Amino acid sequence: MKRVLSIIGIIIILTVILQALGISVPHLFWPKKDIETSEQNQPSLEKKILIASRSSEFKNAVLEKIKEEFKNDSVYLKLTGLKKLKGEDIGSYNTIVLINTCMAGGMDPIAKGFVKRRKDKKIIVLTTSGDGGWLPKIKDQSFDAVATASEKDKTDSVAKEIIDKIRASL
Repeated sequence: MKRVLSIIGIIIILTVILQALGISVPHLFWPKKDIETSEQNQPSLEKKILIASRSSEFKNAVLEKIKEEFKNDSVYLKLTGLKKLKGEDIGSYNTIVLINTCMAGGMDPIAKGFVKRRKDKKIIVLTTSGDGGWLPKIKDQSFDAVATASEKDKTDSVAKEIIDKIRASL
């Protein structure tokens, strides 16, 4: 019995340490797949948007609606996975959109770390969660946050909200 309690205690301590370091335990065990990198319009255009996202049926549908909206505009749009953010020269983008998933009350660690480091850019964060009500709370940060459940009937309204925020930032 003592051994079981010791093991449980160690697990709790490790979980607290990982959470304190900003590492989401559920994101470690059930990582989400990133979208494939793609571009729309010419990179030489003055207005540029970077969208970094995880992949899911809902997120991909929202992304398609955003791409369709900006297809005929003079706006360069680059879509990439959250893991590839580190390799991006984000200085040339007017707006950055991060699309991530809340798991066990925690934002995707890559998205959270990016927001914490980037105070100088216009950032829009879309977070999907089970009930659609979870919003990221990061001290001393300024970013637009949108929360939703991954429900097919919400695709149009969520895409419109993100599009409106992007247009306002341009």
